[in-house]
Amino acid sequence: TVQGFDRSVIHVQRPVQKANAWTDKYHFYLGPVKKEILERYNSDEKNSWGVTNMHAEGAARPSGALMRLFGRLGKLLDDVLEILYKLIPNYGVAIILLTLFTKLIFFPLTIKSSESTAKMASLNPKMQEIRARLKDKPDKMNQEIAALYKREGINPMSGCLPLLLQLPIFFALYDLLNTHFELRGALFIPGWIPDLSVPESVLDFGFTIPLVNWSSLRLLPLIMLATQLLSGKITQPAGAGDQQGGMNMKLMTYALPIVFLFILYDMPSGLVLYWTVQNVLSIVQQWYMNSRRKAKAAAAAEAAPPAVKGRK
Repeated sequence: TVQGFDRSVIHVQRPVQKANAWTDKYHFYLGPVKKEILERYNSDEKNSWGVTNMHAEGAARPSGALMRLFGRLGKLLDDVLEILYKLIPNYGVAIILLTLFTKLIFFPLTIKSSESTAKMASLNPKMQEIRARLKDKPDKMNQEIAALYKREGINPMSGCLPLLLQLPIFFALYDLLNTHFELRGALFIPGWIPDLSVPESVLDFGFTIPLVNWSSLRLLPLIMLATQLLSGKITQPAGAGDQQGGMNMKLMTYALPIVFLFILYDMPSGLVLYWTVQNVLSIVQQWYMNSRRKAKAAAAAEAAPPAVKGRK
């Protein structure tokens, strides 16, 4: 009898036999690792083999508290993906709509984060003055900068909050789109992305590039790289390069997309499609927030008294 399943190991336990001869019977399952399918083998009425209490659904259950958390979130996203697929029977379009859905959920938080980042950038001259004045007294300098943040009502960590909250969704989608059985053979764009479960290719090199092990030219990861670079560029607040953390921001803007290129280059095209659409939506979102901020600034300038306008 099969006692338990692992993703790579099957544990088999059998009683000691004292007869001269006996026959062992084994059953092998080849198919989707989906809980609703594997649970059929717990009841002899639900499967054609007549087996019971196999508990094979353990193969579809993530191990570890963190992975179980992502698994629950992944199941929710899986349900949303299937609903979207029923509305528009194309998994590529469903992935795009799922990405839009997750973006809309975090949009209010992203607006607050963007406003906080813009406020921090506007305080750059004051921060530079404090750093120049107290460069030999780092403790005093940090105290004055913290006091400045407090007076202006700014939380320096708020700019990172949307990214931190989106990480669980990214990991859950990473697992979902990397293992989703229904994506096998799922056509998105004929002639370019015929199967969302494997990497797309526009040119086979005929050889493998050393170190990176690339054997094909893939267009989608390059589009992802371009959109992520553009997204990082327009998201960077004005004057950020003059701040003490300017180098770190430049590193995030230019180095991180390249890292993602190497990570996702040979990943399933469904996953790369998600990240590319995420970048495009971030560009549109940032453009909207920049336009909104400029409109507010123009309205405030128009409403200012003439004397104030003259001093400006």
